[in-house]
Amino acid sequence: MSRWIPLTQHPLIRAWAVILLAIPTTPAVAANPQAPGQAVVKPSAMTVHAPIPVTPLAELYGNINQHLATHRNHGREWITLGSGSGFLKYRLWPDEQSSTTAADRLLSHSTVPFGVEYAKQIKGSITKIAECGQRDAATGTGRLSVTVATMFKQGRSYTVLPASQVSAVQSAQSCLLSEEGVDASPLMAQVYRSDLQEVLPAVDRKAAGLVTLKPAIARIWNDLQEPLLLDETEQLWLLLNPESTAAAGIEPLSGTPAAGYGVIARPTVVRGTKPTSRHRPLPEPLDHFQNDGFHVDFALQVPIEEANQRLREAVIGQEWSLGVGTIKIVNATLYPLGNQVGVELILRGLLPLTLRLKGMPAYDESSGRILFREVDYIIKERTPATDLAEEWLHEPLREELAGRLSLPIREELDLMRQALEKGLHRELTGGRLRGTVRQLSLEDLTVQAESLSVRLKAAGTLRYDARADVAAP
Repeated sequence: MSRWIPLTQHPLIRAWAVILLAIPTTPAVAANPQAPGQAVVKPSAMTVHAPIPVTPLAELYGNINQHLATHRNHGREWITLGSGSGFLKYRLWPDEQSSTTAADRLLSHSTVPFGVEYAKQIKGSITKIAECGQRDAATGTGRLSVTVATMFKQGRSYTVLPASQVSAVQSAQSCLLSEEGVDASPLMAQVYRSDLQEVLPAVDRKAAGLVTLKPAIARIWNDLQEPLLLDETEQLWLLLNPESTAAAGIEPLSGTPAAGYGVIARPTVVRGTKPTSRHRPLPEPLDHFQNDGFHVDFALQVPIEEANQRLREAVIGQEWSLGVGTIKIVNATLYPLGNQVGVELILRGLLPLTLRLKGMPAYDESSGRILFREVDYIIKERTPATDLAEEWLHEPLREELAGRLSLPIREELDLMRQALEKGLHRELTGGRLRGTVRQLSLEDLTVQAESLSVRLKAAGTLRYDARADVAAP
């Protein structure tokens, strides 16, 4: 049973293990959260990010200029310019190329040396009238600076579909046509942009066959089905229980484009020996992912004597005046009362009274306390004097007690938040799990004969970032 004790009374490691016991626990054999007789665990959402292997793609896109160079160097056809008044034929040399990633795309950069022949139609035949850079790369050759941007979208069965476009073709060095002395670079930039854009769809189709993320996602899927040890001493295991996946867009991960997939899971925690791993096969991804966040319920079982101690520390000694005398709380005890919470209060001052209160618990986020709504009471020991006091003081006393009764729980919630986030930050075989807890809310509070049961809901985010080598071919 968990202990509800301030951190100052125990080393940090022990306190962390203690607070982890606040997680709702079932025997380890109940690894399936939807087994007959068990409550259905509400679905939670998390995201998985797998980096797209850009190395083989960079090599492929880096060879586009060489492909065009081979084609043009061996081709004899002229390119018709404008309305047919001029003709151009170009030659390329091996280029300098590099690649970078920027946000969600791959950028292929090239510096392309070129030479040009320019012709006109004279007496019905195409006649060359000028040239530049036709002999070798060092003699009058022009240069173009070329950038191709490749974006990605997600396809079926965890495939990635590249879609490229010419981002920039600019003159980096002039190429002066003989006789005319005119720089051919601006015209060459237009012609080359058109040729490059024409071949990109075929290159994209070839690139699509080079990359599949399914093996990487399958490995991650298996990781998510493995029980995660939260606390070795108490033998607490977190089961994420993933059920389905959906495409969630492309975004950068450590400077590299990554494919995102949403995962719907039903997390729960079990106590005992390590549960048997699930072996549900990787499902086909759905088209749409609705991210409602990751959430887990916690059940904190506090021994009744400790709950009473915490309540007494909060309320005993409180004193106030009702106008006709002073009342002071000298003792307080919790008792079971179905869906409500019962508190027996002993008052001294104006009259010695023993009150039995009842109220509905509610967690107040701003104060970090469990408050009580719809509070009412009865007097346990009736006498003519208490009957008279009840007739005149019931309503002001009820309102005063409703405002004073509370159970501080901020410290415990902060410890639970820290414990859960620590449990959700870990290295797995294919990458790293990262969790954040944004909010803790009270779902239920029940006083039992031997314990105070507090069930809270933690809401936040959970993501799995795969390592680059997991997706590499």
